[in-house]
Amino acid sequence: MLNDDELFADISRRKADGRDFKKQLGELVFRWRDPSATVIRRVQGAFMRGSPDDIDEVFQDAAAKFMSRGLEQFRGVSEQMPGKAASPKTFFLRIVKHCAIDRYRRQREELAEAPRDEDDEREESLPEANRAVAFSNARADAAEANEEYWAAFRKLQEEHPNEAAAWDLYHHQDMDDHEEVARQLGISVVNSYKRVSRAQAWLKSYVLEARKEES
Repeated sequence: MLNDDELFADISRRKADGRDFKKQLGELVFRWRDPSATVIRRVQGAFMRGSPDDIDEVFQDAAAKFMSRGLEQFRGVSEQMPGKAASPKTFFLRIVKHCAIDRYRRQREELAEAPRDEDDEREESLPEANRAVAFSNARADAAEANEEYWAAFRKLQEEHPNEAAAWDLYHHQDMDDHEEVARQLGISVVNSYKRVSRAQAWLKSYVLEARKEES
């Protein structure tokens, strides 16, 4: 059985030779469905929109874009770490992320621009108003938590750069794959697990420390 890189190379050869490659491409992206779902759920959480039913649609949209444009655009070089090799999986997950962002950003803009009838505004019920207040409060809490997180991550970069680099690749660059993190950093898979685990512990410690100082 071919690994991801070998299967992608076979797809590229087939495409260059004018042969059919849809079956092979379908097999390849299907391997990445679970990490794609994780990426989509993260975007849904950030936008506070979407449902589990959206995951298949966003995934199919990303697969279509990967087939139509991604195969031509992929160069095998990391954008975040020049000189390092990039995997087709990481490239595809970035397409998934952008498809999800575009979807929920468009929904938010359409909702904000939708005209409202004056009678509809007067007839807004108390439960609807309460939900709107709850949503606003949740969004404010999410923004505050986001600020706490990035302050903690900056501190991690200053005090523990190795752990921060592993955490950045695993969580911020949508890899979700310790083998890929290890390859990017030139370390063992075991060390990747350890660095990400230590990073998580440090981040939690920094956030709790900041909250304690504020209180």
